[in-house]
Amino acid sequence: MRRLLIIALLALSTVQGLVALGAPEETPAQMKTITWWHSNSGLAGKATDAIVDEFNATVGKEKGILVQAVYQGKSNDVLTKTKAILQSSTTKDLPELVQLDGSAVLDIRDQKLLIPMEDLAKADGYDLTNILEAARLSVTYKNKMIAMPFNSSTILLYYNKTAFEEAGIATAPKTLKELGTTAKALLKTDEKGKVTRYGFANVPTTYELIVWLGQQNGLSYLTDEENGHTGAPTKVLFDENGTMTNFLTRWKELYATGAVENLTSDLNGAFASGRVAMIVASTSNLTTIFSMVGDRFEVGVANFPMVDENATGGVNVGGGAIYAMDNGLGNQAAAWEFVKFATSAEQQLKWHVATGYFPVHVDTYSLQAFEQHLAVNPHYGVAIRQLMASNPKMQGIWVPSAYQIYYAFQSGILKMLEQDLGAEETSKALAKEINSYFAEFLRMQGQ
Repeated sequence: MRRLLIIALLALSTVQGLVALGAPEETPAQMKTITWWHSNSGLAGKATDAIVDEFNATVGKEKGILVQAVYQGKSNDVLTKTKAILQSSTTKDLPELVQLDGSAVLDIRDQKLLIPMEDLAKADGYDLTNILEAARLSVTYKNKMIAMPFNSSTILLYYNKTAFEEAGIATAPKTLKELGTTAKALLKTDEKGKVTRYGFANVPTTYELIVWLGQQNGLSYLTDEENGHTGAPTKVLFDENGTMTNFLTRWKELYATGAVENLTSDLNGAFASGRVAMIVASTSNLTTIFSMVGDRFEVGVANFPMVDENATGGVNVGGGAIYAMDNGLGNQAAAWEFVKFATSAEQQLKWHVATGYFPVHVDTYSLQAFEQHLAVNPHYGVAIRQLMASNPKMQGIWVPSAYQIYYAFQSGILKMLEQDLGAEETSKALAKEINSYFAEFLRMQGQ
């Protein structure tokens, strides 16, 4: 009996641990309880709890709103659990708010129970120009902002600045051609010729190709329907506009230096250990990478390398956003109060400092505390300057079979390198495979 009691107590404490700290044990009857499912763990998880705690102690207390933040695992886990409820008849079990990444949009954007954030904002008289244009457009579908950008990021080049100085390299590479030259200069081998440090590591997937293809010609889309933001894509465009062939030609030249490792996982670890001198990764990795590296070497941060001098489109906004759901409890206005708080100028500064995600609120950038933060931590400003100089219409892709397409890019490029296939040949093969996924999706939808 005593053992059963202990197990029960442990189970209870686990459930309570899922709810953000600071919530009272009992919720007064007059308070509206808002549930937020999220995927933030580690540093982001602590930052999430801090936002919720502060809201509950201030705005929430004043307006009778209690937010309960529930960690539901990775982004895909949040989507899976949300879809399960949407497909059932128990909509009252839906959380008012769910945090999802770009791969989930296709499953959620046409749901009848989705409440577009733009509607909630307009009902409150909120000016959406408070949110960065590129961030707004990243969650805009058919000209309506369907979610609120929150954990927003771009992509950066991280480099071993100590290794650069030892090799006499003064500046970070700006193009893929320069990346190859720099990587070769950083390559190290032992007395037997075994590589002990690669200059660069990557196998391009959707994440990188959105930018490397999209930045060409000022702005290019990987698919029709503006990368899926105006409707379901029916075909890729990269084989028609030549962006894939141009990129793959440059990539083969880069790989031919012998200084690139075809690494598909744990790039952060490879970089932090010194096995790789350069990687490309999300701005959200800033805090983590600096923490992992510690005092082993000095970390440098630079703009994501351009395909070539003519690829001037910049980078897109990635990451995730908060979506509002109608569970029939009438809590939409209360949920909006929290979303407005979490994306306010002050809270976005705290979120940015804690996680590396860039602030989505325009006014954050004029806060004195933000300017002081950048003065002490200049590497945090690189992504922001890069984003501000980018075309705001460059978008991530919202496509069916997102994971299949992700691996299609990865495996297709590896096959090209390993079998020495041509760039144009590889581009056509990728287009054929990905277009087949689109055709199957449209067939299943009866289109």
